[in-house]
Amino acid sequence: MERIVLGFDGSPAAASALSWVATRAARGATTVDLVEIVSAFGGVGADAADPFDDAEALLRDRAPGAVVRRHRAVAGRPSHGDDAGLDAELYVAGIDPGHPIRTAVTATSSLRVRTIAQVPVVLVPAGWIDVDDPITVGIADDDSSAAALAFAAREAAASSVSLRLVHSWLMPTPSFEGTAVLVAAQADVMAQHGAVLDTAAAWVAAQHPTVRIERELVRDSRAAALLRFAPRSSMVVIGGRRSSPVAPGLRDSVAAGVLWDAECPVVIVPHDAALAQPKEV
Repeated sequence: MERIVLGFDGSPAAASALSWVATRAARGATTVDLVEIVSAFGGVGADAADPFDDAEALLRDRAPGAVVRRHRAVAGRPSHGDDAGLDAELYVAGIDPGHPIRTAVTATSSLRVRTIAQVPVVLVPAGWIDVDDPITVGIADDDSSAAALAFAAREAAASSVSLRLVHSWLMPTPSFEGTAVLVAAQADVMAQHGAVLDTAAAWVAAQHPTVRIERELVRDSRAAALLRFAPRSSMVVIGGRRSSPVAPGLRDSVAAGVLWDAECPVVIVPHDAALAQPKEV
């Protein structure tokens, strides 16, 4: 049974994240830990409708087989006593596209450090609409995208959509040897980067033979390459180092750049997430 932790503060972005979780939970056995992120300055008035009650009701209505459990956290204060973060497989939060970094940090700072540092974090933009477009994953030159590739491939197989592998490249800076200038041949550089895509595609084909694979070799920066396909993606998946216990991966310029402009969910997968990963990618 998959366990999802959903940070919910009643905002429009949180409502989109709630809808994303409900859609996912409806497809299989799921436990949803609904973390009510409340203001330190007071909660819902006695006569006001409780958005957390409504959130729980929506989950039970759209995913009747899911187990829903409620927790509470104060915005901006990491929780250390509650067990909502233990053994989670996914953490989901909504973000405001106008202030993606700020809202992502706010949404994750109230959860236990263990959760947000070790599991994939799904950031759903306000206004999200469910589509069956391909899942796009960024493939790096090193092993920093291995866990992201494993997550994206598993998601593509479970949701029966295509998997789009995107690898970006730029011509290296010319080097000098004595008085000679050494310039790499473009064809050789492209071939080297194409081999990175080939390795990733071969791993996916072996692990998930039914998944349709699309390969995109793009001469551009990593963030720009991913954003090129974001409007035609059901999600964009990015690998991240475990560099921060709050909103892990957001210090990475690629993740930050994608969050500013992507209109689909962005998933940041820590390098050491507990997933079966390809060793060569």
